[in-house]
Amino acid sequence: MLVSTEAIVLNYIKYSETSIIVKCLTESDGLKSYLIKGIRSIKKKTINIGFFQPLTILEIDANHRNKGTLESIRSVKIIEPYKTIHIDILKNTIVLFLSEILSRSIKEEEENKSLYNFIKFSMIWLDSSENYINFHIHFIIKLFKHLGVSPDTSLIELSSFDIINSVFCNPSKSQYCIQGSVIKHFKEFLGTDFDTKLSNIDSSIKRKELLEFLMKYMQLHLPEFKRPLSLNIMYDLFKK
Repeated sequence: MLVSTEAIVLNYIKYSETSIIVKCLTESDGLKSYLIKGIRSIKKKTINIGFFQPLTILEIDANHRNKGTLESIRSVKIIEPYKTIHIDILKNTIVLFLSEILSRSIKEEEENKSLYNFIKFSMIWLDSSENYINFHIHFIIKLFKHLGVSPDTSLIELSSFDIINSVFCNPSKSQYCIQGSVIKHFKEFLGTDFDTKLSNIDSSIKRKELLEFLMKYMQLHLPEFKRPLSLNIMYDLFKK
C-alpha cells in the first residue's frame, strides 16, 4: 500500500556495498524500517543519504506491506530543515545520543501520534534554543510518559525513590531504594518545561549522576533496553 506520511529518522545502518537500512518513526504507522538500494553509490540519485541523519523530520511516500519486513521508499523530502543542530557540536551530540535512546526503546509498529509529535516538536525546540544544556535530561524524563513508564508522583514529597516499583518512598536499606541528591534533582525535572532553568543542576557531575540513574531506570522498565554507546561521548563534551 502506498502511504504518504511524516517520518522521523532514528538511525541507519549500511547494507551491502551501496545500500542502507533506515529505521524511522512514522506518523502513520509507528516504527518502520526501509531498505534503500544504491544510495551509497557514486551514481546521481534522487534520494540522498543526507536526508537520513538522526532525528531529521521528513515527508515520505513509501510502500507499506505491513508484514514485519523491510519496506521501500519512493520519494522523500525534509520538511523541517534544521538551522543549528548540524553545525553545533553540542546539539549534534545530544541528537545522536537521543536517537540511540529512541532506537533502543521504541519497539511498536503502530500509530502513536502523541509520541511522534513529542519527538518532532522537541527537536524543533532544540534547533531554535540557546538554553539547551539540560535538554536531553528533560527529554528522557518526558519520554517516560510516552513509553508508559512514568513514575508515580503521588508521594513525591517523600525523600527516596523505589526504582523497581517506580514510586517515591521513605528511606530504607533496600538496594532498590535510591536516596540522596540524585532524587532531589530528579524531582526538579518532573513536570517542568524544556526552557525551565534549574540552577541546582549546574555541573557535569550532577548531570552524569542523574543520567546514570535514568539509564538504570530504563534498563529496569524497558525490555531489551541497553546503555547507549554514545553516553560516554556526552560526558566527554559536557564537562562544564
